[in-house]
Amino acid sequence: MPVADVIVPVYNEEDILEGFYRRVQALGLDLNLIFIDNASTDRSLQILQSFPDVAIIRHATNEGYGSSLVDGIRHGSHENIIVIDADCEYPPEIIPAILAGLDRHEVVYTSRLLGITSPAAANMPYLKFLGNRIISTLYNLLFGQNVTDLYTGCKGFKRHCVDGMDFHRMGFEHVLELSCKLSRRGHRIHDIPISFEPRHTGASKMNHVTETSKFLYLLLRYRLGL
Repeated sequence: MPVADVIVPVYNEEDILEGFYRRVQALGLDLNLIFIDNASTDRSLQILQSFPDVAIIRHATNEGYGSSLVDGIRHGSHENIIVIDADCEYPPEIIPAILAGLDRHEVVYTSRLLGITSPAAANMPYLKFLGNRIISTLYNLLFGQNVTDLYTGCKGFKRHCVDGMDFHRMGFEHVLELSCKLSRRGHRIHDIPISFEPRHTGASKMNHVTETSKFLYLLLRYRLGL
């Protein structure tokens, strides 16, 4: 019996997928790996199909990051759900720590900024660091949380926390919608530290300046409208 559903959104990650899969397998855990290929135009799908004992959901068109996560959640069945990107910026070796956190908490976010005071220490550009700080602080003020890295692409939560939740944001803003709705249901988010490694292959799919502006607007809308 798998200990968790692990949802992995994929878009043009042919250079890193095999390494990601090897690192997850090296953990020695029984995990239900669910890859969502969001209409990759490289060899990502063929590489995924070479992996034994994984589930693959194929999007014929690029439906967005949030759509991948929603489909992954629907496809799985385990009470423990882990979300992690395939690009290894968030090391797969964090999965045991997330599972340990889920033994004591309903929601666990990995944080690149927990105890970090500068962009250099966080290993990220200044604007990305600043945008995350601003969004995380405003979210905490509006929703009574204490998260340090709202933008994180690596997290875990119990399935009952999201059962019956309707999601409408299918891009990167899904991260915000999920966090706001978890808060509205009364779930506390627990942070654990993670070492962040900027990707060495491909390019980031997020425009951080644009997304930060969008997040500021949506935060206020969710606080007033949810």
